[in-house]
Amino acid sequence: GALSPVPGALTDFMSSMLELTNVKMPEVVVHEYSPLLDSSDMGPPDWQVIARDIKANYLYFDGFVILMGTDTMAYAATALSFMLENLGKPVVFTGSQVPIAEPHSDARQNLIMSLIFAAREVPICEVTIFFHDRLIRACRAQKVNAGELHAFESPNIPPLATTGIAIKENDHLILPPARGVLRVHTRMDTRLLALRLVPGFDDQILRHTIQAGAESGSLRALVLQLYGTGNAPAVKEDFINCLKTATDLGILVVASTQCHRGSVMMGHYATGKALERAGVVSSNDMTLEAISCKIAYLMGRGDLTKDEIGDLMCVSMRGEVTHTDALPPPPFSSTFQRASRQGRYYY
Repeated sequence: GALSPVPGALTDFMSSMLELTNVKMPEVVVHEYSPLLDSSDMGPPDWQVIARDIKANYLYFDGFVILMGTDTMAYAATALSFMLENLGKPVVFTGSQVPIAEPHSDARQNLIMSLIFAAREVPICEVTIFFHDRLIRACRAQKVNAGELHAFESPNIPPLATTGIAIKENDHLILPPARGVLRVHTRMDTRLLALRLVPGFDDQILRHTIQAGAESGSLRALVLQLYGTGNAPAVKEDFINCLKTATDLGILVVASTQCHRGSVMMGHYATGKALERAGVVSSNDMTLEAISCKIAYLMGRGDLTKDEIGDLMCVSMRGEVTHTDALPPPPFSSTFQRASRQGRYYY
């Protein structure tokens, strides 16, 4: 009675959809992978297959719709956004919360709208996720609900488009057209660890992990999910020294926030200053999915040093991060600081 992917079920479902015979709908070619995988079993090798298939068929189609399970969709879609450089066609990820075989499944609506967005006359040429009633930039997306149809959100920027009686686009958020031909980067270096801090944690565990990872070469980046705007216990000198040791050993240490919305502001509080002195770099308002996939992409390129990767963390490459100058002013900021940032936005 457990749920699992069934070969051929999607193809059969689509062949029976009267909506796809409408003259306003695009012609659809279905490619089903074998074996079918639960999204929890998918990782970089599977993302590479999808990227290569898009490259191989890039000139033959107006757009691409990727159907998969929702649990790791934000990771897969984010990874594709970095893998596909100079993307000039829509790549839309979608799925459903309710299994496709159920009469009340949300799969039908999600699929129809994804196909429409993938084949529009004026397309949004980014990797996106369409779910429920909104089109979200993939590298800004997170799955936030396991039990409702509104499963995905874009915490720190609005959706690129919403649907209702009509499609409403946020034109000012859509990335400008790509310059140059499509370039596909399939190498992802996943020697990274994401760690969520809790009060009272034993930093000796972290010290042993860093030492072992540096000696074996199995750890190149450490992502810390910190409190609030990027705060950690500065009074724990052993913890700060541990992070300094990590950066000295060539490990990239990145600060992110545990908060669903908002940004890291490391220079605002004394605790953040201590992290900066230890060599920790900020991720601004990126999601954990975007941080992880961006680091894996940059390390996988093979032509960047640790410091260069650190410098690029707050540089928008696919619209995944807000530039530091465009972030909302910190709490208790001056009137001048608030006024100087008003109206600035960098995709």
